[in-house]
Amino acid sequence: MILDFLIDFIFPKFCVICDREGAFLCRKCKKNLSSALQVCPMCTRPSIYGLTHEYCRKKFGMDGVLSIFDYRNEGVKKVVEAIKFGFNKELVPIVLSGFRKPSNWGKRVVLVPVPLHRYRENWRGFNQAEVIARLMAGKKVSVVSALRRIKATKQQANITDRRARVENIRGSFQIEKGMKKELMGKKVILVDDVFTSGATSRECAKELKKVGVKQVWGLVLAR
Repeated sequence: MILDFLIDFIFPKFCVICDREGAFLCRKCKKNLSSALQVCPMCTRPSIYGLTHEYCRKKFGMDGVLSIFDYRNEGVKKVVEAIKFGFNKELVPIVLSGFRKPSNWGKRVVLVPVPLHRYRENWRGFNQAEVIARLMAGKKVSVVSALRRIKATKQQANITDRRARVENIRGSFQIEKGMKKELMGKKVILVDDVFTSGATSRECAKELKKVGVKQVWGLVLAR
């Protein structure tokens, strides 16, 4: 505790939203983070509980997506950017404290983080999706690195056209060797930081469904 005090004294923490000293996210700013409106992951139109609309269902499509925060909220955007581009993974447990994961996650459920390309992960030092997944999983749910990113694509955030996003990410993922047997018949929670057009999540879901995954739900920090 003395060491923690000295570190905080020498390297004080400032709120990434309001710049107030004391913590990376102060109580006031955390309270003002807006919850996301739930949408269908296939068409991104509003949907109850984030379920995929009946008319949007596809053989290799997603079954739903749960979004926690509203990315249009300026505070949420600053938090996500601080994690992704400020390399501040300490923010993840802070922003997710109090979030209750579904109680029905059991042995047939595994969490799969959306992978970064190795060059980007080496540059950042961590995969924020994996940090989120391991925090969400706790001790009872497995986190499985089942996907590998095989193409170094342009950042989706820098592409505004929806069709261009789809083409940019197409063919970017494959199942890791030896994972097919472990995934078959399971329900996968696909974890990522941000869901915008949904192109990345849908591309991952397609590869997972092809090897026999029963259901694929998304779980994202912000939308």
